[in-house]
Amino acid sequence: MEVIELTSVFIAIIIFITIVSLAGILSDHINKQSKLKLEVLKQEIKLEKIRNEGHIAETEKLRLEIEQTRQQLTLDHPKEFKLE
Repeated sequence: MEVIELTSVFIAIIIFITIVSLAGILSDHINKQSKLKLEVLKQEIKLEKIRNEGHIAETEKLRLEIEQTRQQLTLDHPKEFKLE
């Protein structure tokens, strides 16, 4: 009877150690994936900021071109074009 109890205890200890090891491996994997997702989000935010800056620069460039065109038109044809 004692041999069966010792065997059961030994098996229970092995199962416990295996479960704890697997939990550690799974936890480590989840942490690594979370860090990777966070890094991807940071890179996406950085890219979006760069795109936004480019959009703002392009908009300002077009605004200046329109303003220059308006000024040139009013100089060339002051009676035909009125600035509002």
